[in-house]
Amino acid sequence: MPPVKKKKKKVAPPAKKTIPPKTALPAKPLIKEPTNPLRYALIITAIFFVVALFGMLNHEMWRDEHQAWLVARDAHSFSQLLENMRYEGNPALWHAFLYFITSFTHNPVYMQVFHLLIACGFIYVFNRYAPIGVLHKILFSFGYFPLYEYAVISRSYGLGVLLVFMVCALYKNRASHYILIGVILAFLANVAIFPLIISLGIATILVFDYFFFQEKDKNRLLRLTVGIFILLMGVAFSLYQIWPDKNNSFPAPFATKVFDFPRWCLIGSKLFTTYLYVPGIQQNFWNTNIYFTDPMTFGGLSFSDWLNENPAYLWTWIYLPILLFISGILVFLRKPLILMLYVGVTGGLLCVFFYTGLLHLRYCGHLLIALVICYWLAEYYREYRYYNIILEKLSGFGKKISKAFLSLVLIVNVIGAIAAYGLESKYKFSTSKDAVNYIKTNKLDTLTIAGITDFTTSPIASYLDKKIFYPQMSEFGSFTIWNKQRINQLSFQQLIHSIDSMMRTRTKLLLVKDSAPQITFDGKNFFDLEHGMIAKDVQVDLLKKFDSGVVNDEKYYIYMVQKVDSTKVDPLKYPLIN
Repeated sequence: MPPVKKKKKKVAPPAKKTIPPKTALPAKPLIKEPTNPLRYALIITAIFFVVALFGMLNHEMWRDEHQAWLVARDAHSFSQLLENMRYEGNPALWHAFLYFITSFTHNPVYMQVFHLLIACGFIYVFNRYAPIGVLHKILFSFGYFPLYEYAVISRSYGLGVLLVFMVCALYKNRASHYILIGVILAFLANVAIFPLIISLGIATILVFDYFFFQEKDKNRLLRLTVGIFILLMGVAFSLYQIWPDKNNSFPAPFATKVFDFPRWCLIGSKLFTTYLYVPGIQQNFWNTNIYFTDPMTFGGLSFSDWLNENPAYLWTWIYLPILLFISGILVFLRKPLILMLYVGVTGGLLCVFFYTGLLHLRYCGHLLIALVICYWLAEYYREYRYYNIILEKLSGFGKKISKAFLSLVLIVNVIGAIAAYGLESKYKFSTSKDAVNYIKTNKLDTLTIAGITDFTTSPIASYLDKKIFYPQMSEFGSFTIWNKQRINQLSFQQLIHSIDSMMRTRTKLLLVKDSAPQITFDGKNFFDLEHGMIAKDVQVDLLKKFDSGVVNDEKYYIYMVQKVDSTKVDPLKYPLIN
């Protein structure tokens, strides 16, 4: 047989070396995530402490800060503290802390120290536990509300921020902390009405979270039930304290009808001016914004006609607030429980603003806090995929704008903080301390002091650590008592009668008034009272006046009232006033 030819094996050509296509490198973050979260949080908190301390050292406390201090200072038992708070319209948690402090000292500076520690506390918790980017943490920490409104100004709201951030820190392992969360939420509900709304919002999604996302377990359900029960007890106690007493006379501009479109537009504008807050650049910058001035009247025009003549308000009152709210909805659309929290809490806050008409920044700032905690808690949930293509696209769009939206809000708030600090260092917040220093320097603090208006002169009672006579109540006191026995507007004749009655048992009296009495001798020309006789033997002399600071109505005119020999009085210099 002929030999069989072996077939040559085909050798495959060597594979060509392929060069992988160039891919875009991931963008480097502006600020790297900290390798040591604890050290990072401590560093940010330390910087915050220095900046906030600088702001506090430049801040003169105003009457509302002193009001809470005086309510606590003049309570000799917890039951009396609750009685003192009868007309305050706030729960007693903040005042309970102050009550403890006043058992050691009557110097209100220690309230500021305590408040600064609270502010540093919520900044630490936020920077240590919030699962959002470092840049956003820093921007929030040095924004207007955390750095100024809830740090420099000593009110209860910083305590609320600390408590809600503590809840957010526990929320990651919520199934193990239902009871502790319930306890903290109960305390949160007893800070003020606005934190109460936030506490109810978080409790609501906590319940939904259990039924939709958590493993069902009897012990776990029992802990959740106990936690919610504790919260509800706290809410009930809070509402009991907040509910207005029938004898309350605080002049809150409550809404009289639900469908008040101009009022709703004004309320809606607070969403815009809070998210993007920058104060007006002026001496009385507090509770103002650079965008518009809240108009008190429409000059006889209908609201629609007024808007036509003031088209800028269409943007600041209607278009931009709606745009911002819709943006928030889109951001949280892919996290339905957080969307529920955002819409519910934001809507609840706006409804309270509408009903009460109380629109000061310390209240409206809770809108921003609600937004931030929604960003925080959203990180603990997976994204929800919608079957509806429109909802899915809207959800995707919300995801794309999420970081940019938060960045815009926080950057503008940092600008607001810089402006507030600059204006605070330029202008005195309140001149009450200057008035007290004058009284002490001239050794007038040993005299009986009468003060009118009571709420503007109450800081005098706080700094001097003594009760003063309030003609509006016809009794000695310190904090303002908003009951119906109080005369809101006291006429000059009533004031003269009250002072003259007090002078029957005294030779000297110091009168501190927030405005100069206007007197006239011809019924046409009026001028400030500087010297005069309010009775044939009672002489009045203006010693010193202090113009207002940032708080416009805290002016102080200090008068010496004393008995004199009427035969030795110059009637031209001291005319009889009646």
